Amino acid sequence: QARLETAPFVANVSRNGMDPFVTDLVCLAFLACVKARPEGPLAVDGPSTPPSSPALRSPAPPKLSTGGETRATVSPSSMGTSSTPSLPSSVVYSEVAVFRSQKDTEERLEHVETLELGDDESDGAGSASIFVCPGVEVSKPWLGFGGSFTESAAWTLGRMSSGRREEVLRAYFDPDIGIGYTLGRVPIGSCDFSLGNWTCGVIAESDLDLRGFNIDRYRTHILPTILRAGEMAGTHIALLASPWSPPSWMKTNGKFNGDGRLREECRDTWALHYVRFIEEMRRAGVNIWGVSVQNEPEAAQAWESCLYSAKEERDFVRDHLGPALERAGLADVRIVIWDHNRDGMLERAAVCYADPEAARYIWGLGYHWYGDARFETWPERSNVAFEDRQRGRELVELRAQAGFQNVRLVAELRPDKHVIFTEGCQELAERPLHEAWGNWKLGERYAMNIIADLNSGCEAWLDWNLVLDEKGGPNHTGNYCVAPVICDTSRDEILYQSSYWYLGHFSRFIRPGARRIVCGSSRDVLEVTAWVNVDGSIVIVAMNQSEVDLDFWLKVAGHGAAEAESPARSITTFVLEIDHGN
Repeated sequence: QARLETAPFVANVSRNGMDPFVTDLVCLAFLACVKARPEGPLAVDGPSTPPSSPALRSPAPPKLSTGGETRATVSPSSMGTSSTPSLPSSVVYSEVAVFRSQKDTEERLEHVETLELGDDESDGAGSASIFVCPGVEVSKPWLGFGGSFTESAAWTLGRMSSGRREEVLRAYFDPDIGIGYTLGRVPIGSCDFSLGNWTCGVIAESDLDLRGFNIDRYRTHILPTILRAGEMAGTHIALLASPWSPPSWMKTNGKFNGDGRLREECRDTWALHYVRFIEEMRRAGVNIWGVSVQNEPEAAQAWESCLYSAKEERDFVRDHLGPALERAGLADVRIVIWDHNRDGMLERAAVCYADPEAARYIWGLGYHWYGDARFETWPERSNVAFEDRQRGRELVELRAQAGFQNVRLVAELRPDKHVIFTEGCQELAERPLHEAWGNWKLGERYAMNIIADLNSGCEAWLDWNLVLDEKGGPNHTGNYCVAPVICDTSRDEILYQSSYWYLGHFSRFIRPGARRIVCGSSRDVLEVTAWVNVDGSIVIVAMNQSEVDLDFWLKVAGHGAAEAESPARSITTFVLEIDHGN
């Protein structure tokens, strides 16, 4: 429908060689711009009961505005891949809407002020500033933000009242009231965030044709949640499907969990399993746009796992999965490799892409954020000492396996391929969830990762569980974690964590089809990324993790500057709409 209503737009975009999936997302973004509609307040059963601890209190998601209900569009020729200026020279920006969330205040994605661009009266390029080049685009089109529809998340929502379920889904997926998610991830079969080990139907060891395959278990909680999320978003949620383990009899260890590998004689049957899953989910009205080969293929876990070396994953794609999708008429389904941490992503990409036949089927690579010893208990770590010359003491920097630089390296390795973030969360590591409630650093972890990854070439961001319960589960192996939204099922109460608000500073404003633009900061404490949307609006997100307020100049090349501030422990989104009065 979006393509039909935007036929001239599609024709222009297609001439630029855009991936059809990206074209669909951009068309939807285009329609959202020209058909934006006002929405009412959140639907809830009634006022929230205040939690027992003040640290748990979170305001309900507000209705957000970026400064106008109807937005203009720029020429779709700007959707090309060059880094040359593409905005028309006649475009004028004069006002900056400022949205902020700050620790120890009531500000949560709040529109705090509107700035006027004027003359640059700073002391020069060395003064505290953010400098933006709005006409220089340096990325592929942004695909979107989203979260994961695990069985645990869907089951937890099912235990809440209907009003609370609606509140959560609207908070995530409504583009006007919520934070505008458009993507999702769904496990193929069970994972640790399931109620137990299970497969898609009853698939006996002799059933190589998968006659016992079905998705009946998804129909109870997962499918209704996905479909309702799509209604909230105003479009089908584009889903990445990922397996944690084949049926146990297809593995060398005969178990769901642990260090088993896919048996060689089961590779064709397992490839057929992806086909059946995609076909059945599409019949149920769910858009599976891509599959990853295996979740975390180098991790032998206490929960569902299956190990693949780089060569094994490459060969499975080349000889089994890719041909199976092609034979089934599902060549439009993207194949994503790795789906594991940043530390090993470059090696995996290099091995798989080096085989032309395998690379022909591989759309791109997905990665996770785990391995940062500042947030996890298990990574190998090293302390690197520096001297604080101003205060005469030693400083220690903690280094581990975060691998931030590898996102850029993989993007550079094969510019024709794609790089997306597919999972991240805060592991509790046997700590009780209530110790993490209200932890502001969790939101900062999200923003630190998002800013670094977006500036390195990441094209989509998929969070882990959309919601979890008051224990950080359910998780059938006790691997409890934090989600951006916690549902206290005993009190029918929604607890919005700092990560929800920090995610919203990106997902609410950087829309599908946006392109990153050149932007930098003269102060290391100002972590920043900048994007231009399809409608020409510019979005700049800046974070200050320090305990000190920072005044700075926001400089927009060719349009002026404004004095701005980045308070301590805050994140700020600056939105510049095209000034149609000039």
